[in-house]
Amino acid sequence: MKKITQLTLSGIAFISTIVPVFAATGAREDNSMTLVYLFLGVCGLIIFLQLIPVFTLGFCLVKGLFGHKDAAAKTH
Repeated sequence: MKKITQLTLSGIAFISTIVPVFAATGAREDNSMTLVYLFLGVCGLIIFLQLIPVFTLGFCLVKGLFGHKDAAAKTH
């Protein structure tokens, strides 16, 4: 019985030293992806902010074409 307990405790000690090695390799792969996604998000934000004046101009153009024409007729 003492031999089984001794083997079990040595096995647990051995496994507990190996597990952090596997955990460290998985964590290293994911660090740079956060920076890549952050960079791509900033690029997307810059592109979106440059398109806001285009959408505003298009909205005002449509509003001017289909707006009320009564005010223009009264000025003549």
